[in-house]
Amino acid sequence: MKCIQSRVCTLEEILKMIREDLPQPVGIVLFGADGDFKKEVYAKCIEGIPNLVTNNEDGSLSLRIVSRAVGARQSILEVMEGYASANHNMRHQTVLTLRNLGIKTVVGIYAKVEKEPIRPLMSSLEKVEFDKRVAAIEQSNPTADGLDYFIVVEEEKEG
Repeated sequence: MKCIQSRVCTLEEILKMIREDLPQPVGIVLFGADGDFKKEVYAKCIEGIPNLVTNNEDGSLSLRIVSRAVGARQSILEVMEGYASANHNMRHQTVLTLRNLGIKTVVGIYAKVEKEPIRPLMSSLEKVEFDKRVAAIEQSNPTADGLDYFIVVEEEKEG
């Protein structure tokens, strides 16, 4: 696990800071290829921060929901879809939008995974598609640009 622009080094530590120390409301932007590890990081965020407002079923955060959350000083979790996570302009625009809507502190969490080994004629289309998303993000890795805090949470591989 690698920490940038912060003395915080674990997901648990940044979630504790969000709950206890950071100017509210906090906007959390979760980046990464869509898969099990990103879902795991998402679940830890939901568990770690009470009353966290997050994306709608369609993946969007409506302006009305964000405005209401800001008024109530609730933290917001914006989960960026895999290909959006790979797009610097979309990441930057998301951060600017959150700030313009009244978010005081913006935290970026990059759920980083490695590509799956691909075996010709033996790998599923899903595995090939997943690797394409991982490669796209690797071409334009999320950075601390415009964020108050940024951490990279890396998937731990067994073996």
